[in-house]
Amino acid sequence: MGPAEQGKHRDGGALRVAAYCRVSTEKEDQLNSLSAQRQFFQRYITEHPQWSLVDVFADEGLSGTSVRRRLRFAEMIRRAMDGEIDLILTKEVSRFARNTVDALQVTRQLKEKGVGVLFLNDNIDTRENDGEFRLTIMASVAQEESRKVSERTRWGQLQAMKRGVAFGNDSLYGYTLRAGRLTGRSRRRWFGPSTAASWRRARGPTPSRGR
Repeated sequence: MGPAEQGKHRDGGALRVAAYCRVSTEKEDQLNSLSAQRQFFQRYITEHPQWSLVDVFADEGLSGTSVRRRLRFAEMIRRAMDGEIDLILTKEVSRFARNTVDALQVTRQLKEKGVGVLFLNDNIDTRENDGEFRLTIMASVAQEESRKVSERTRWGQLQAMKRGVAFGNDSLYGYTLRAGRLTGRSRRRWFGPSTAASWRRARGPTPSRGR
């Protein structure tokens, strides 16, 4: 019996199914991808008559290396642990977690509550006997790929810094950051009357000097 055929709740009712999707940046094309993922899961779940859609949980602009900062992911796990969800769908292990420890810890906790996780693209179902073994392999691969991406990003930034490109925001005192270049701001802009007045208000009255 394949994952799609394991369709009924253990009490005989419809299987309560949720889905999780995530994009790692807030760029427009990534958010469009998130919308497409939502539509895919909604359609996929409703196509199974023995399944009942709980919700499609999604996090935007967050890394998958840790589960702590993903609020919708945490909400989904909490509801599953509370008995509101029987099965969780996600496209691949890297969308669920790129940290092997997190992936195994969460799926084990869910399995103890009778909740399965189905990774569609990886063809892994934690309800099956070899599910955890295969998940361990795929989670390790995802974690290693995340490490390599991080290293490539840091290397690229280092090379750009050697060429004089500056990273950060426009809050460096006395300088303006534009297109990766720092330029000094004029003293008149920084030390005009309004700035001096602000400093005097923050400092408070100057005590009078006695002889």
